[in-house]
Amino acid sequence: MVNNSDLKSREKVIQDREVFLNDDPIFDPRTRPSLDAAINMIIGEQGGFRIPVAAVPLAHHTNIPEQNLFRCLFGRDALLISDLLRNRCPELRLNVISALASVQGVKMDSLSEEEPGRIAHEVRSADDLRGQELVATAKWKFPYYGAVDATLIWLRILGEIASEDEAKLDLEIAGTPLWRHAMSATSWILKRLETPSGLIESNRMNPAGITNQVWKDSGDSYMHSDGTLARGDSTASIETVGECYDALIAACAIQRLRPSELWPASESLLIAKAENVRRLLIDLMWLGDRFALGTERDVMGEQHPLDSQASNQGRLLDSHILMGEEFKTYCDAIATAVSGSALLGETGLRTLSAEHISYRPGGYHTGSAWPMDGVFVARGLARHGYLAEAKLLGVRTKQSIESFGGYPEFFRGDGPEHGLITTRVIDVMSENGDTKDRSNRICQPPQIIQGWTVGAYAWLTEFLS
Repeated sequence: MVNNSDLKSREKVIQDREVFLNDDPIFDPRTRPSLDAAINMIIGEQGGFRIPVAAVPLAHHTNIPEQNLFRCLFGRDALLISDLLRNRCPELRLNVISALASVQGVKMDSLSEEEPGRIAHEVRSADDLRGQELVATAKWKFPYYGAVDATLIWLRILGEIASEDEAKLDLEIAGTPLWRHAMSATSWILKRLETPSGLIESNRMNPAGITNQVWKDSGDSYMHSDGTLARGDSTASIETVGECYDALIAACAIQRLRPSELWPASESLLIAKAENVRRLLIDLMWLGDRFALGTERDVMGEQHPLDSQASNQGRLLDSHILMGEEFKTYCDAIATAVSGSALLGETGLRTLSAEHISYRPGGYHTGSAWPMDGVFVARGLARHGYLAEAKLLGVRTKQSIESFGGYPEFFRGDGPEHGLITTRVIDVMSENGDTKDRSNRICQPPQIIQGWTVGAYAWLTEFLS
């Protein structure tokens, strides 16, 4: 039965389907696979490289379609999973970097959203059932490249690998050394910064592609303070600004190690671009005492901040964009927000403030608590010296995982009062505003063995030991 806290006024339920029954073993924490077993479960293969896949089903869930959607290489997911598992599985980062370099974009293609230098979002084989469905219904092509953050994270992690062993830059992937792949990624970043906002924006080529091409990729995840959804053609998400800054700095470091006239910009120009990105973060998203969720343009071309408090702002702390005493005011504001009761719940960090008009405790990106998201915010808090706040967030996230029989994608934002997870698929039709007469999936159960939750738990066991 639908939890009324997930419904808004004038919404009509058009589907309410239970996926997990009360007697499912996942509700018994004693059935949770060990961390080592879970890591082995998520390891797959792509192009000859051993990589983590986004999610795998438990044995007794193989006949549940919703639990069999993401057993493949997702660029963003694999990069972040390998980052979190760097101490347990140190080879994974280079494997993921290499697997993604092997399918790095080389041309323009509107159906796959491929662009030269772009890192893929989803890599699916021809016999992948979910891939076949997307090809048939949305005219996608695979690999599918509809993410603007994967390239940024890829370049940042390659920079970290090179700082540890610069010889890795000479590893040839698809006949090209990794440092040349880095040049292509840098060119893509510089091209995508050529927007009216001066920031990398979500702007799809395929009309049926992903609208919000960042980790919060659902259609209702970016909104103004009154709940009005972002237009979807010019949204710049705040955490992507930090990722872009880090990627540009990484490009500088790689160029220093492998200088060449072929680089699309000099070190000094790349640093200037990074500094401009940081300036625009403050100019466009700082609201005096808090950061906005992002920014977008209206139909007249005027830039507007998305004044909604969410977990995204906390991810800035996991970047280097606010490092330095001169940015302490901004960091203090973020640390206060992510530690407050509106964002920090019993199950971890909510994706959207409980005080926001759009908050749904079971919403995919509108109130649920993702362990991965919380861990990167906790890591950032610790990096900036907010150790008590980091540990509080880390403990709540770790305890939630340990209270469950899996490593779920996300928890309910009002859990455990209304259960740890959403167990139903709920679709509604709205009579409100810009969602009028449009079907919207407001709730869905999480993937039970989610790769980056496995990685998050590994990081938490190290951080809280």
